Amino acid sequence: MSKIKGQNLRLFVGGNAAANAVPEETNVSVTITGNTEDNSTKDSEGMFTQETVVSKSWQAQADSYDAEPDSLKNLVNTFKAAQPVQVGFDQTTGAANSKNRVPANASFKRSGQALMNDLTFTFNDRATVSVAMQFQGTGPLS
Repeated sequence: MSKIKGQNLRLFVGGNAAANAVPEETNVSVTITGNTEDNSTKDSEGMFTQETVVSKSWQAQADSYDAEPDSLKNLVNTFKAAQPVQVGFDQTTGAANSKNRVPANASFKRSGQALMNDLTFTFNDRATVSVAMQFQGTGPLS
């Protein structure tokens, strides 16, 4: 069984790569959360809560040093639209796939609808522009 390699993981926004996970250049993370509530009653034993999962949520974050003007423009337009977009991440086999800008035949992939809720540009002197973005899922991650 092959392992998922970070350098081949890509985050896609609306079908185009928003960030490529290339060592020293990009970090992509996805957090899946089970939101809980306490269902303890006066008859519960001890002082411990009795948690139950009541809903699930997910977020995707990426840091990218992609300074291509069209990519930056697309990210700003996505943020301004304030509408759910298709967000996905995948990992294909072979190191060359980390350079793909469109989804390929992925051995591992997940996607869902999400809102971009954070977009940060960092402009450092004599360095490539970096972009940090965060998405909040609006439904299941399939």
